[in-house]
Amino acid sequence: MPEQEIKRIHPPSEKKNFVDRRKLGELLVETGLLTRAKLEEALNTQKGTGRRLGQVLVELDSISEDEMAFALAMQLKVPFIDLTDYEITAGVIESIPEEVCRKFFCIPIEKHDNVLHVSMADPLDLNMMTEVRFITGFNIQPAISTATQILDRLQKHYHPEKSISDVTDELAKEEFLEFTPEEEEIDAEAEIDKLQDSPFVKMVDLIIRNAIKKGASDVHVEAQENHVRVRNRVDGVLQESIKLPKWTQPIIISRIKVLGGMDIAERRLPQDGRIKVKAKNFSADLRVSTLPTFYGEKAVIRILNKQEAAMTLDDIGFSGENLSILRRFIRRPQGMILITGPTGSGKTSTLYGCMSEIRSDEANLITVEDPVEYELPGINQVQINEKVGLTFPFILRSILRQDPNVLMVGEIRDQETAEIALQASLTGHLVLSTLHTNDAASGVTRLIDIGIPPFMISSSLVGIVAQRLVRVICPECKEEYIPNPELLSRISMRQEDLPFKFYRGGGCEKCNKTGFKGRTALEEIMIVGYKIRELIQTGASADAIREAGMATGMTTLGYSGLEKIRQGITTIEEVLRAVYQKEELTTICSHCQKAVSLDFKDCPFCKRPLVPTCETCKRIVQPEWLVCPYCRNDLRPEVEA
Repeated sequence: MPEQEIKRIHPPSEKKNFVDRRKLGELLVETGLLTRAKLEEALNTQKGTGRRLGQVLVELDSISEDEMAFALAMQLKVPFIDLTDYEITAGVIESIPEEVCRKFFCIPIEKHDNVLHVSMADPLDLNMMTEVRFITGFNIQPAISTATQILDRLQKHYHPEKSISDVTDELAKEEFLEFTPEEEEIDAEAEIDKLQDSPFVKMVDLIIRNAIKKGASDVHVEAQENHVRVRNRVDGVLQESIKLPKWTQPIIISRIKVLGGMDIAERRLPQDGRIKVKAKNFSADLRVSTLPTFYGEKAVIRILNKQEAAMTLDDIGFSGENLSILRRFIRRPQGMILITGPTGSGKTSTLYGCMSEIRSDEANLITVEDPVEYELPGINQVQINEKVGLTFPFILRSILRQDPNVLMVGEIRDQETAEIALQASLTGHLVLSTLHTNDAASGVTRLIDIGIPPFMISSSLVGIVAQRLVRVICPECKEEYIPNPELLSRISMRQEDLPFKFYRGGGCEKCNKTGFKGRTALEEIMIVGYKIRELIQTGASADAIREAGMATGMTTLGYSGLEKIRQGITTIEEVLRAVYQKEELTTICSHCQKAVSLDFKDCPFCKRPLVPTCETCKRIVQPEWLVCPYCRNDLRPEVEA
């Protein structure tokens, strides 16, 4: 591109002689960009700081960044370049390393012979001019652009995934979120003001807004070696949202810390905070956790959408039979009900659904949680605070003197908490709590492992609910298909003999191309009846308790998953991901179409063999074999039969 065609905005020629010796402040007043009072205020603020007048004026909002750059161009008689749509010569940007450009807020725009044209935010920085000249080996011809435009062009060139202008443009179309920190840090007030002036901190607003819009439960802001990765957990699965340049990481983390009422100066230790978010259409609580990692601090934001607090038991996804059993549990006047499952399996949602269903003006309901995730009207909620000694056991002892009818203990973590909760259930209270176990029967052995006597468990336990969450096939792009043989073999089925139709999501805009929209529960509910109480008192194993539960009508997680597949609600992959223990999986008998365990060799309902065996040696054979390889028995009659 010829030099005369460069997109420059020169100062008016008739003013050149007038501004040659004019100071920047006087020039701004003379051109009408600044009042005399604002100039005096800026000069007083500048005294003793060592900062340039232009920087102080922009920070005081006395003048815009664009106006300041144009005025500086007039003073120094240097071209002002608007980089918004400016076409930079190919290959020129790499003349100066990216980190140097970011350090000095400069960007190469054109090269002619031994002269490199560089647009910069501060041409008066002599250190920059010297270092750039040394690095490139060229003579430097300066021009002026704003720092924001320079960083934006660098971002678009080196990291085209998401530019700063893309972020701010998208934010400009939306209503900004209103953040309310749970507690303010007095020492952070100066940092708050400093960050509020920066356009880059608005990325936090966009990150949270996008996560809420997509229905995410968590946002992960992760520092990587060369960039910052933002991921959203949607329907239990992490999905990459955006990538941002590495230099934005401390700004984003500091902003999150300020909003969460955390210490922004502490970068060596994990911290926790809480933020309340309000907008026109929604309000949510945000739980913030930071963690120092090798490449910098990581932040995880848990989004507690208040609309989910209104979820009822009908919304969770239990089968009709199991739902009626659970409702019978929570209508009992006393006893303990346990909800078990791994982290993220929906235990808390089930607890809140139970509490919402049984709350009334005639009952005193109290919860002990760490932390209180959703606010439930009409229920007394207490939050754990271990810093001041407000622990689960301490609160539970006090609550028992508060005349409660129903207690909800967020989680049983130790022997002391378990003992108090069980004693409360024996003295006329209904107690609901959670445990981290794989299935319902393991809940009993878990209580024994932490030191609870079996007789106390058998006397107080009413029932145990084990659950998992699986993604639901998007109804907009739902399509029928035949799973591959390997996948079918994991639930003991063949493509030649499918008992029902299988469905999956093709991927559409409504489900963000994932094929899934929302989640539902897989559940097993074990009623602690007479037989199981006997087994608990004798110290029976989890397998023995499980078998007794199945004998009394308990449907397993695997059976629940198979029913969800049969109904076209979810896929085989989702069920296998959630139900990973072999004994929990089930298959369908090809003769009577009933669900049976994978461990069974014969169907208990129709007596037909589930696993083909040789009549002579009784070893397992494959359906397509013509002869038994072990005893040479002819298998063709059996195959034909």
